[in-house]
Amino acid sequence: MERMVLRGARVFDGTGRGPRERRAVVIENDRIADVLPDGAVGDGGSARTIDLSGCTLVPGLIDLHVHLGWGVRGAAPTAAVALAAARNARAAQAAGITALRDVGTQDGVAIALRDAVARGDLPGSRVHACGQIICMTGGHGSEPPAPPGLAREADGPDDCRRAVREQVKAGADCIKVTTNGPLNVVEFTQAEMDAIVDEAHRLGRRVACHASLLESTKMAVRAGVDTIEHGCDLDEETARAMADAGITMVPTLLVSKLIMDRWDDFKAVPMMRSIPVRAKRHVESFQIAMAAGVTMGAGTDIFFGLGKFESLPEELRYMVECGMSPAAALIAATRHGAGALGVADRLGTIERGKLADLVAVRGDPTEDIAALGRVMLVIQGGQIAVGPGGSA
Repeated sequence: MERMVLRGARVFDGTGRGPRERRAVVIENDRIADVLPDGAVGDGGSARTIDLSGCTLVPGLIDLHVHLGWGVRGAAPTAAVALAAARNARAAQAAGITALRDVGTQDGVAIALRDAVARGDLPGSRVHACGQIICMTGGHGSEPPAPPGLAREADGPDDCRRAVREQVKAGADCIKVTTNGPLNVVEFTQAEMDAIVDEAHRLGRRVACHASLLESTKMAVRAGVDTIEHGCDLDEETARAMADAGITMVPTLLVSKLIMDRWDDFKAVPMMRSIPVRAKRHVESFQIAMAAGVTMGAGTDIFFGLGKFESLPEELRYMVECGMSPAAALIAATRHGAGALGVADRLGTIERGKLADLVAVRGDPTEDIAALGRVMLVIQGGQIAVGPGGSA
C-alpha cells in the first residue's frame, strides 16, 4: 500500500468551516485516509512525508465550463484539436485544476481524452465530457466561427430526445444545451427544453444550460436543468426560483470582462454580437444570484486568443472583486463543483475516504485569493502531478 503524509499545512477542507492550522493529511493509495493534528502523526513511519509549512492545502479545483479544443481556430483537423486538448488538460492540472467539465469540443475529442487520462495514458485533469452541444437549427454553437460538428442541431421534442440519446450513446457524462445566442431570442420552445431535460435525467445525465437571456433562463429553470451557464440577465424572482430548485449557477464572469476590454478585436465576430448587452448586466446578475442564495460553481469559458486555458484562479479572483468572499469562491470551485458533476461523494472536500485530489499553495487563499496562483504541490488520485516547490 502506498502511503504519503502531507505535514504542517493550513487545511481548508471545503466543508464550510474555516481553515485549520498545522494539520496532517494522510493519503493511502488514491484516498484520503485521515486528517488530523500534525503532532498526532508521529514520525510517519515508512510513508513519504512532505513538509507544507507556510502553505494552505485545498481540495483540487474544478472548472465547470471549458472547451478543451481551446487553442485551435475554426475547422481544424481532429488531430490538432486532440493535441490542443491534451495540452490544455495538463496545463490545467499543473495549475491545481484537477477536474474539468468540457461543455463542447468537436469530434468526440473530450470523451477520448477523458478515457485516456483515466487509463493513465496521458497526464491531465479528470475530464467530464458533454459530447456535442444540443441547439436548435441555426442556434448557438452552430454559427460561425464555431467548428463543424461542435453542435447537434435538433428541432421538435422527439428530435431533441434523439439528440440526447446520441450523446449518451457516444459516452457523454452530461448534456449541454444552448437556449440563446447572437440572434438574441430564446432558441428552443418550452416543449423542446422539457424533452431534453426529461430524457437526460431519465438516462442519468445532468444538464448544463447556456442561458444569458432572462426568458431563456426562466425556460431552463421551468424545465429543471442542473446548471445555468453564464446567467447574465437575472431578476430577483428568477434567482429565487433557481435557489429553490437547487440549480447551480456557473457565472463565467471573467470572459465577459476580457471580451469587453478588447472589444475592437471581437466586434466583427458574429458569435460576439450580443456580448455588450450581456456584459452590462453580468456582474449585477451575479450579485442578485448571490443575494438570493443560489448555489455557485465556477467556470471559465476562455477561448482562442482571449487568455490562457488554465484561468480558473483568475476567474475566482474576479468573483471576489465582484463581491464574493474568498472562502465562498473556493467552495464554488471545489465542493459546489463536485456537486454539479454529481461526484460529491468522491471529490470536492478534504475528508476521510474522498479521492486524494489536493492542491498546496503558498499563503492563505481565504485571506488573499491570489494565493491560488502560487501552486507548490498538486496531487491527483493520490499521485503527485506537480512536485514539491511547484515543478511539473
